[in-house]
Amino acid sequence: MKKIIPLLFLTFLSAQIFAASMEAKVRSLPPETSRLVFENPKEGLPILVKHLTSGSSVSGSVKAIHDWICDNIAYDVDMYFSGKPSKQDYESVLKKKKALCSGYTNLMTQMCSLAGIEAIGIEGYSKGFGYSGELGNGPDHAWNAVRMNAKWQLIDVTWDAGYVDYKTFIKKYSTEWLNRTPSQFSFSHLPQKEEYQYLTVPKSREDFVREPYIPGIFFEYGLALGKEAPAYTNELSAARNFDFKLTKQGVAVSAYISDMASGSVIGNAVWVDRIGSRIALDADIPTAGKYRCFIAARNRAEFSVPRTFSEADFEGNLLPQAKKLLSEKKITQVEFDHFTDYYFKVDENRRWYVKENLFATVRNNDAVKVIRLLLKDTAYSENVLYFDLISSEGYNGFGEGWLRFPSEYRSYMETSNTHLIGPVAGVLQKGSRQKFEVESKDYVGIALSTGGSLIPFTKDSGTGLYYLEIEIPSDSEQVTVFGSKNGKNYAGLWFYKTE
Repeated sequence: MKKIIPLLFLTFLSAQIFAASMEAKVRSLPPETSRLVFENPKEGLPILVKHLTSGSSVSGSVKAIHDWICDNIAYDVDMYFSGKPSKQDYESVLKKKKALCSGYTNLMTQMCSLAGIEAIGIEGYSKGFGYSGELGNGPDHAWNAVRMNAKWQLIDVTWDAGYVDYKTFIKKYSTEWLNRTPSQFSFSHLPQKEEYQYLTVPKSREDFVREPYIPGIFFEYGLALGKEAPAYTNELSAARNFDFKLTKQGVAVSAYISDMASGSVIGNAVWVDRIGSRIALDADIPTAGKYRCFIAARNRAEFSVPRTFSEADFEGNLLPQAKKLLSEKKITQVEFDHFTDYYFKVDENRRWYVKENLFATVRNNDAVKVIRLLLKDTAYSENVLYFDLISSEGYNGFGEGWLRFPSEYRSYMETSNTHLIGPVAGVLQKGSRQKFEVESKDYVGIALSTGGSLIPFTKDSGTGLYYLEIEIPSDSEQVTVFGSKNGKNYAGLWFYKTE
């Protein structure tokens, strides 16, 4: 049951039971209570629980308990990687301030019990750290079910406390696994006992293995699987289409694939169309082998603070730039200090991570101010889903180094209803005759450039399609498609290389 997952996702506000901000009660404890709960858990824990839940509803009490555990208990990475058994009862967890998944679960169960809330621990399987498409012989994870409003709510405090990168626990508070429905939970957690799925039609072990791992953040962005949903592993003999539903406004969705052997990102191997509430994705692979396709999302109106940087990026770029801002008096010494305190370095893998403290409001705001000044591009997407792609026998991919699909500009990534009908290729032959067709409700005009002036598309009054037939000039290096929302100003949508 020592299973964790590196949650490389940020948590955003949800319209469901819980909000993604930590309860203030977590940090407003009397000093004596804070000391006693760790030194003498039997005596101190009832006092703590009373403080956290007094005057709150059942759902409010559960969230306060969840938040306190996330804020005070770290994942025991030393114990996990040593493989040696350790006590995971709630008293041992509090005395050590560290736990494995079973320890988190036991503490959650005990605290709910002290609050008069019915809760149980569940053992089962998860698509967590180390999962590769097969389940082991026995349970590898533990989580909770808590009874609220006459229904059982599934909660995974372990995964909401943070994640492990390399061999370091990175604190990262989340409500990602606090507000999921049993159906959504079932893509990542499979109880050993079927009754604890809380589904009308229980999911079989075979279905659980076949389905992709879907984290809670996928649903928080308003995404859902479509008719052509991916499996955990998908065999390709050519480009393959997958589709998803998007029910939230203002969300930008993109995708990319990486080579599972080298970890390198493969450019132009995925194409994403946005057709109303439907996200249509075409994916291909360059050579025979195994690849991973990632779906990424972000809220267009939000500024995203990167949670991790490489040593080279932080020490070689950001830190010197921040010192320059200080010397130019564009930031104060306090703001600079708060920025440097906002991140910490893990020497083992030479990366910098956010040193999370949700209650250090002044420090956090100052750090964000500095980061805004340092980063020109603040539109960071986060991975919300992945699934694997493998080549079928005899399929060698579209060709290493080749561009399978056009290159996208951000303007296209942020569209809501624009569909490229053709050509859907990364490279166009010089001298060839090409018919461009685009369906769009985002733009009042579509135009194309081969290196000179813009050539407008014609809009078919019957079908509403924008189209243009043209011969690719022999002296062109690139063909770019533009869109205009007012008929005057044009923004790049995508471009093709020519040869």
